[in-house]
Amino acid sequence: MVLVFGGTTEGKRTIKVLEQRKMAFIYSTKTNVDVEESAFLNYRFGALDQAAMNLQISENNISMIIDAAHPFAEVLHQTVDLVAKENQIPVVRFGRKPIDIKETKEVHWVDGYTQAQALLFDQFQGKKLLGLTGVQTINKFEKWWKKNPSVYRILPRETSINIAANAGYPNEQLILSMPNQDQTLEEQLIKDQSIEVIMTKESGASGFLQTKIDAAQACNIPIIIIREPKIPASFQVVYTVQELEKILAQYSF
Repeated sequence: MVLVFGGTTEGKRTIKVLEQRKMAFIYSTKTNVDVEESAFLNYRFGALDQAAMNLQISENNISMIIDAAHPFAEVLHQTVDLVAKENQIPVVRFGRKPIDIKETKEVHWVDGYTQAQALLFDQFQGKKLLGLTGVQTINKFEKWWKKNPSVYRILPRETSINIAANAGYPNEQLILSMPNQDQTLEEQLIKDQSIEVIMTKESGASGFLQTKIDAAQACNIPIIIIREPKIPASFQVVYTVQELEKILAQYSF
């Protein structure tokens, strides 16, 4: 059986591949999402620490892990690496292919949240921020948004709204919306909200990173991009469904 960590576009694509191949698998996400169970798919949700993940593997006779979780799920990636090595099972990372981004003065690359906040305080004091880094990161930038104007776009889900509320972020400064691949709509949001700086993650094509960059440049405002954390070297990385299918064909389950 295969253990899949998802909750992403890549996770949904993995579901289709495994069901088409009639392979039994467990689909695991951190929060509860709508997943249609089938004869091949068993769904669970909730974070797994090392002990709980080991239990999942032993109880379900897991012979492969497909990590299709969010690129910034660092704790999960590290836990998967430890558990996979301990149990001597392969890990396939279904990731997001990096985008070739032209270097311009408006694009600011940083390594991690601490560096991002330091840059905000150093160069953008008093500027209105559009936060596109996800609801789980709002608390990491508390020092900034308590002293500077900001709005955060988060997923229109009750769980996301509750996380923002628990972080103490003002409800009236939330934009409840899915990520947008329409540059025109992104530009309109920037203008309507009088945005002066954008902060986002290196989220690849499925995270519409290029759209965010293009919208920022069209509006002549800076954009801060937090680099994707490095994936453990033991993971076999694929970026397409075809690459995933090729690897699965090499294993007998």
